Amino acid sequence: MKRIIYLLPLLLLTGCNNYRELTDIAITTAIGVDYSTEKNEYTLLTQVVNSVKMQDASSSNEPTFLNFYSSASSLTEAMDKIVLESPRKLYTAQCQILLLSKEVISSHLDEVLDYFVRSPEMRGEMKVILTPNKEDLKGITIQTLLDNLSSSNIVFSLEEAEKEGYAISITLNDLLDMYLNPYKEIILPTIDTEGDINKADEEINKTSTLYKGTVKIGNLAIFKDTDLVDYLSFDDGKYLNIIRSKLKNTNIKAEYNKGYLVFGLYDIKSKISPNVKDNIITLSINGKAKSYEITTDTDIENIEEVKDIEKYLNNYLEKNIINVFNNIRNNYNTDIFNFRDTYYKDNPKYLKKHYTNWYEEIFPKLKLKVKANIELYEKGKIQEEIEYVKEN
Repeated sequence: MKRIIYLLPLLLLTGCNNYRELTDIAITTAIGVDYSTEKNEYTLLTQVVNSVKMQDASSSNEPTFLNFYSSASSLTEAMDKIVLESPRKLYTAQCQILLLSKEVISSHLDEVLDYFVRSPEMRGEMKVILTPNKEDLKGITIQTLLDNLSSSNIVFSLEEAEKEGYAISITLNDLLDMYLNPYKEIILPTIDTEGDINKADEEINKTSTLYKGTVKIGNLAIFKDTDLVDYLSFDDGKYLNIIRSKLKNTNIKAEYNKGYLVFGLYDIKSKISPNVKDNIITLSINGKAKSYEITTDTDIENIEEVKDIEKYLNNYLEKNIINVFNNIRNNYNTDIFNFRDTYYKDNPKYLKKHYTNWYEEIFPKLKLKVKANIELYEKGKIQEEIEYVKEN
C-alpha cells in the first residue's frame, strides 16, 4: 500500500511540456542567412516541410516543401516576420543545414552564432555550409528526385563527398569552436548552384533525367580570422583532410612512367607529433592501398617493380602534402591545419612564454616532416585481394 502512495505523486508530475500539434507548426529543415550592408538588414530563406502532402495522399501534385523569405534588421525579427507569410510558426528543432553567405561570416558572425546557439530549438549538430554567391542560397529551393527535401539531398551529398575527401562536415558546434578558439582558423564546405535555378524550384525539375538546375558540393573555403582567403581544389582538399586526420579512405591518381596509376587508400591513420621547442611538426601516415587503374607499361608480377611503385606512392603523398602546406602557408599565411592548437595542447606554458606572435615569428618558420607508410597490398589481381582480406 505504501508503494502505491509513493507512486501517485510521480503520476501527477508526468506530462508533456511545451506540447504543440503538428498542424500548428512549420517543420523547418534548412535556413539560409544573408546580410545586406546597403540596407543594414538580414535576409532569411527557410525550407519548410509541406505537412499537408505528408498527411494527405490526394495531394500528390503538391511540392514536398515550401520556402519563405523574410528581411529585418535583427535575426529575431526576421524569423518572427516569417509568420506574415507562413500560417504556422517555424519549428527549427529538425533543421538539417544552416547556409551562411560570405557577408555574414566576414561582418556578422558574432550575432549569427549568438542567435543560433542561444535558440533552445536549434541543434548544435546541424551542418553549416558557406554559399560563395548570393544565388547559392537558393540551393534549398531546388526540387530533387532522389530525396524529397533539398536539405536532405545536400546533407547526403556532403557526407558522401566527405568520405572521398572532397569536403568536410562542419556542425554549428564545430564552427563555434573554431570561432572562439584563438588557436584555430575557420574552414567550411560550400555549395554551388548550376543551371536555371528559377525552373529548378518547380516540380518539372523532377520529371527529367537531367535537372533544369541542381546544387552541388563545392570546394573547401579557408579563412583567416573571419576573412575568406580562397577555395581549395578538390585534390588539395584531400591532402588537407589527411593532415587534419579527417580522411579514412580516398583515391589518389599519380603520374607514373609516361602514364598514370590510380590507388585506392584505406584505413588511413594520420598522427601529428609536435616538437614545440624546435618548431617541427612530424606527420606520420599509415594505411593500405590497392591499385584501381594502371595505364603504364608495368609488370605487376615483378616483386621489385611492385616495391618501386609502393615507394613511389609514399613519396608522392609526402611531396604533395608538403606542397599543399607550403602553398597555403606562403600564399595565405593561415593555419587551417590546427598546428597552433596542437602546440598549445602539447606545451601551453612554453607556447605562451616564447611564441608571442604566431603568424609573424613561428608559422612562417615551422617545419613539416611527412612520413608516409602506405602498404600496397593488392597489385591488380582479384585473387591477391581475396587472400589478403581472408588473412586480415
